[in-house]
Amino acid sequence: MQISVALQNSFVFEIILLVILAIFILGMTIYFALKKSKKKQKEEIEIKEVNSKDKKEIQKKYLKDLDKLSKEVEENKVNSREAYQKLSTIIRYFVYEVTNIKVQNYTLKEIKKINMPILYELIQEYYKPEFARQFLGNIKLSIDKTRKVIEKWN
Repeated sequence: MQISVALQNSFVFEIILLVILAIFILGMTIYFALKKSKKKQKEEIEIKEVNSKDKKEIQKKYLKDLDKLSKEVEENKVNSREAYQKLSTIIRYFVYEVTNIKVQNYTLKEIKKINMPILYELIQEYYKPEFARQFLGNIKLSIDKTRKVIEKWN
């Protein structure tokens, strides 16, 4: 018995397999890219409204911390690097308590993105002395600036 139809090469099946694999990889890439962009959209910052009585108490607490730090600096109990680190911590936790934004975990770039120019300027001022090998700053002036920001925070 003779058959007139010839068998096809397996080459055709390999091409189909490669096309299906390429479509699958492209689909997964698009899926993960969309998932990542949705995650970024969900990370919108929710600002907590604090009533004026609570805000005054929070301000008193952090102004007291600034007074304590200022006294430690005057008595040479902390060096300038430690003072700038403490100052950064004080303002970051103050902003967190007032706004509920976890700026204590943010880098300088992330602080810039949340559109808080006053906080950005303070933290930027603290960065150089905080991480420099040699002292580069005026800690007393920085404490005074921080005090004014806390007092005038609205």
